[in-house]
Amino acid sequence: MSASIYTNPSFSDTPYGLKLQQTITSSGSVTGIPASVKRVYAVCIGGGGSGGSATGAGGGGGAGGYSAGWTYVTNTCTVGSGGTAVSAANGNAGGATIYGMVIAGGGAGGAATATGTAAIMGGGGGGGAVTSAGTVITGSNSGISYTGAPAASQGNPAGIGYGGGGGAGLSNTGSRTGIIGAAGISGGGGGGGNSTSGGANNATGGAGGQGLIGGGGGGAFNSGASPTGTLTGGAGGAGDKFAGGTGSTVTGALTAGAGGGGGGFIAVGGNASGNTGGTGGDGGGGGGGANNSGTSGAGGNGVLYLYY
Repeated sequence: MSASIYTNPSFSDTPYGLKLQQTITSSGSVTGIPASVKRVYAVCIGGGGSGGSATGAGGGGGAGGYSAGWTYVTNTCTVGSGGTAVSAANGNAGGATIYGMVIAGGGAGGAATATGTAAIMGGGGGGGAVTSAGTVITGSNSGISYTGAPAASQGNPAGIGYGGGGGAGLSNTGSRTGIIGAAGISGGGGGGGNSTSGGANNATGGAGGQGLIGGGGGGAFNSGASPTGTLTGGAGGAGDKFAGGTGSTVTGALTAGAGGGGGGFIAVGGNASGNTGGTGGDGGGGGGGANNSGTSGAGGNGVLYLYY
């Protein structure tokens, strides 16, 4: 007797014999599962955090968490929304995606005026910011997965955890680049970069951390006198298969480069435009904005996949 084994080339970690039956993008009822099916294999992607938008250079948002496993069948689900975009404020955290016993938390929002709270249940940490006065605001930690997989601390690109920590902002005289977000299953947001020298000095935001889902890039600003340098937002972190968005590049006084959105689980991150950060792909972190007129990028919404 021979056995026919179904394999899904898109998701190598999916158990053999299962097919993707439902893709769910909003919270509510779950219908259509046959009565004979008593358990399913769920893949949960949490919502990405939005970037921060500082009076200087805002940090990128952290990517939403990723979790997968067997669970009992239930007729409801929660799909986490991405953090909403902000202007001159800390970014918003993404929401958790939950089905049965499988939970993926949201990414943390990027910093602007204060250190953000850590991500929840495996999401990536938010990037740090730099105020127009040159004060550095640190990024936040990533979350601990509900399975117990470890978190990563902020400001340390080498500190790889289940979710990457947010990169610190960086400010000083001369040309400056923010610290990149840490890598992880969910990438951390990149830190903002600010030159306090004015003139022709350049500033660059830190890139978002790479992972299965990417973090958002940080913003860039030059808060010194008569700035004429080039300001480039950090690129969004690449996901496993989809690229992060590009940061915008601007030149001159009272302008700022915004960060690109992080690459999602099944979609690219959005490109930044002018002072507006790019939107994260599904689950990706939003890019950081900068200066008073800048707006951050929203985090990408989460998604739920059911196999049976």
